Amino acid sequence: MLLTTVLFATSLPVCLVSLALGVRAPALPSASFLNGRRAANESYLEALSETQRQVFDYVLDALDENFSPPFLFNSPRYSAWYAVGLLARNGKGDVATASQILKDVISFQFTDPNTDWYGTFKDVPSAPDPGDVYPPRLYTSYDTNIGLFVCTSFIIIMEEFQHMLEPSLVTLIKKSMYNATVGDGYRVGGFNGDGYSAGGFIGDNLYPIYSNPWYMRVMAATYVGKMMGDTNMSYWGDQWAAEAVASFNLYGTLAEFNCGTYTGVTLYALSLWGYMPKNSTIVKHAKDIIAKTWTSIGMFYNPTLHTLGGPWDRTYGYDMRAYYGILGGQIAGIIGGIEDGNAPLPRPIVGSEHFGDAAANVLTPLIAKFNDPYVPAAALAQLKGLSTSHAYSAQAVSPPWDNPTVPRNYTSWTAPGLSIGAIASDEKVIGGAATNQAAYVPASIIWSTGTQTVWFNMYPTSGTISAAASHTGLTIAYPTSAAFNSTLTSNVMTFLFGGFPHLSLPANFLAVANGTSTGTLPNLRLTLSGNVVSAGTRTLVYGAGSINDLPYYNLTYAFGDLGGAVPQIVIAVEKI
Repeated sequence: MLLTTVLFATSLPVCLVSLALGVRAPALPSASFLNGRRAANESYLEALSETQRQVFDYVLDALDENFSPPFLFNSPRYSAWYAVGLLARNGKGDVATASQILKDVISFQFTDPNTDWYGTFKDVPSAPDPGDVYPPRLYTSYDTNIGLFVCTSFIIIMEEFQHMLEPSLVTLIKKSMYNATVGDGYRVGGFNGDGYSAGGFIGDNLYPIYSNPWYMRVMAATYVGKMMGDTNMSYWGDQWAAEAVASFNLYGTLAEFNCGTYTGVTLYALSLWGYMPKNSTIVKHAKDIIAKTWTSIGMFYNPTLHTLGGPWDRTYGYDMRAYYGILGGQIAGIIGGIEDGNAPLPRPIVGSEHFGDAAANVLTPLIAKFNDPYVPAAALAQLKGLSTSHAYSAQAVSPPWDNPTVPRNYTSWTAPGLSIGAIASDEKVIGGAATNQAAYVPASIIWSTGTQTVWFNMYPTSGTISAAASHTGLTIAYPTSAAFNSTLTSNVMTFLFGGFPHLSLPANFLAVANGTSTGTLPNLRLTLSGNVVSAGTRTLVYGAGSINDLPYYNLTYAFGDLGGAVPQIVIAVEKI
């Protein structure tokens, strides 16, 4: 369905009408706003902190090994990020290579304003355009977030490196940024009509609670609106910023909470505030959001494990030294650890899970000057070392998947070699706001065996899960939904665990005896109790699949009628 049909068939916000139907040739930007901030960048990288420079070099060297023209990882998005890194390094041939990459990236931008994917970029260059052969479907045949990933990286080019590029290429970049920002204006949460379904919600899932693309759209509209003299675009940059701030201020947290990848993307977007017009809404609030976000990161991060403890709204792994999380690069840029192997990054990063995301960490050191000074001293100390074990609690809410009056409640316990975390949530969907059961981890135990960081996690099968973490372990229940008239109930509780080398468990591991299950894993003793254990049927299997490319043991308790009692399981842990 063409966007113009949607516009006249439904009552949508003015921003969609004005940006979608007001497509026009870009106006000339004001020279005073866009003039580069430095005449030459021979000493550019010398201005980075030592630890940020180590991250930049570590990542860019790895990307160099994997660049196969015309693209890095066959991806316009990752290639755009790589081009920014090349311009920052400005070594032999870097500017010429970056210039060609940028031209190639822009050649894969969708430019038909009558499509929902206008302004974004192809994810896979060899794929056909969305159409009859490749049906239009958000996050399948096109991904509107890619336009924001690319456009925001171009902001760094315009502010730091445009003096290194041919004027014709600068003009091409400006036009591309404008098209990407106009195309992003087509997006309204709940609308699109292309068949995308997120837990029963048909349409685009871009709401203020979808933190990482929402903050990127704020920066794109705020910057490009000023650059192009488009006051309407600037207005919506401020409006979207106000919506983001209102969402954040509900509980002082990002709604897309505690994510090794996406918290990093949001901090990247927020760190662009230093390039925004001084009177813009986001400039007034970005530093506060950055500081409070780092406070929560500091409370969940376990420096004795070198990783972000759970629970996680969205994660691609459970040990940041076993998969590449963008936040890990940002932490390493602040506290170091590249040289001694203590950074929360894979070593080596080449070939690691989600290695492609490493390209973001040639961008983050360049804008660390707008982030690092606002990391609170207490959070910095917690990133560097665990002075004492501690509990933590936080709240976040993600309507429409959450009832706005019923936030998710997070609890955690962080101790030497051990992190326990849980979420109490009452949602309309299974798998968190991303409706992704593999990425949403409502209850987690991770610990060190001395040589490995291993994990024991709950796999969500219900929309309503009341889980709480403490120094003794986890308490998990399936109460009746109070937030929705929900039918997303479950008669199983499933736990996945793995990461153990040289371990073969017997079939009777955690077998039920006298109403409890007791077993020992390397360096951890578990005792499971509650009516789900005593009245349920236990199964233990290995090899039935993988999660985030990690093989696992699957421990499941299936249960029937419990006499009206709320299904509950208690997991007591003892580090040994």
